[in-house]
Amino acid sequence: MTGGVVKLRAISVHIGIFWLILVSVEGWTYHSDNTTMTWNQTREWCQKHYTDIVVIHNENVTHFLKEYLKIRSTSPYYWIGLKKINGNWTWVADGQIMNYENWAAHEPNNALSDEHCVEMSSNTVNHGKWNDDGCTKKKYPVCQKAQCLNNLCSNNGLCKEQVNNFTCECKPGFSGPQCETVVSCEELSEPPHGWMKCSGLYGNHSLNSNCTFSCAGGYKLSGTAELKCNSSGAWNGPPPSCAVECFPLLLFGGGMMNCTEGDASFRSDCRVQCPRGRLLLGFTEFTCRADGMWESSFPLMCANLVHFQIALLTSVVISVFCGCFCCRKNKKAVRLRTQQEMLNPAFEAEHTPLDGPLCSA
Repeated sequence: MTGGVVKLRAISVHIGIFWLILVSVEGWTYHSDNTTMTWNQTREWCQKHYTDIVVIHNENVTHFLKEYLKIRSTSPYYWIGLKKINGNWTWVADGQIMNYENWAAHEPNNALSDEHCVEMSSNTVNHGKWNDDGCTKKKYPVCQKAQCLNNLCSNNGLCKEQVNNFTCECKPGFSGPQCETVVSCEELSEPPHGWMKCSGLYGNHSLNSNCTFSCAGGYKLSGTAELKCNSSGAWNGPPPSCAVECFPLLLFGGGMMNCTEGDASFRSDCRVQCPRGRLLLGFTEFTCRADGMWESSFPLMCANLVHFQIALLTSVVISVFCGCFCCRKNKKAVRLRTQQEMLNPAFEAEHTPLDGPLCSA
C-alpha cells in the first residue's frame, strides 16, 4: 500500500529579559492511504501504523485536511474518528463528546437507521463536510500521529498538540515554555532560641519542601511546627516563634485556670476561678513574665468552708506559737542581762537596752 503523509512544524518563541529560547517540534502528522476499508478496519490500521484515527476539534484542523486530502471524483470520502456511542457523537481517540461540528446540510440524518460512523467528503460540493453513514462501508482512512515526546515538557506538564503548534500545560507549581521552572517560596530563617530543618525534592524553599521548627529548653513553640511550600509560591502558614515558657501552675481543690496569650507572644495571663461554695487560698491572677517567672505567688487551693476554717485555725496557732516562742526568748535575755548587771555595775553603761516588747511575768 502507498500512503500520503504531511508534517507540520511549530515554532514556539519565548522572550524574556536578555534571553531568547527557540523550541522546535513537530505537531500532529496526518496520514492517509489509497486503499478503502471499513470504519473498524480504519481504526485498527491507524492504531497499528500511527497513533489513532483522526480527531477534528476545530476549524483549523478542518482547513488543513481540506488542503491535504486531494479532491476525488469517485468515492470521495474518508473515515474520521467520530462515532455514535450511547447516543452521543464521540471522538474515539480521546473519548471527548463532540464540541465542534462541520456537518453537511441536513446531516446527520441516520437515513439507513444504522449510520453510526462519520465520513468526511472530498468532492467539490461538500469539501470537508461531514456525513453519517454505515460503519461497514469502505472508505479511505485518515490517521494522525502524535509527535509530543514523553519528556518534552520536562515531565512537569502535559504536551498538547494541534495542527500548527504545541503547548505544555504545566502542573501546579511549574512554569516556563517546557515547564522547567519550579515555584519558590520566601526563604525562612531560624527563630530566636530555636532551630529549623528544611528539605525538599526541588530545594529547601521550593515546591512541596517542608520546614520543621523546634525551640530550646525553657521556650515553647508559638505557631505551626511544620510549614509546606505550596504551588502558589506561599507557605501554608506564618513562620512560628519561640516564646519563653513559665513552669506549670498547680491548683488543687477542683478549681479552673483559664490562660490566654497576652499582647506579646511570650506572655500568658492566667485567672483562677473556684467552684461555687469554695474559697481561693492564694492569688486570683497570674502573668508569665519575659524572664520565665510568674508575677504572682502560686494559688494554694480552692478550699471549702471546713478547709478554710482549718487553715485559719492553723494560722492562729502558728501565730500564737511564734508569739510565745519570741516571748520566752525575750524573758531569757532579760534575766541574763539582770544577772550581768548585778555582777558588773559597769555593764549597764556599756550596753544599750534590749529592743522589742517584754512579756509580762
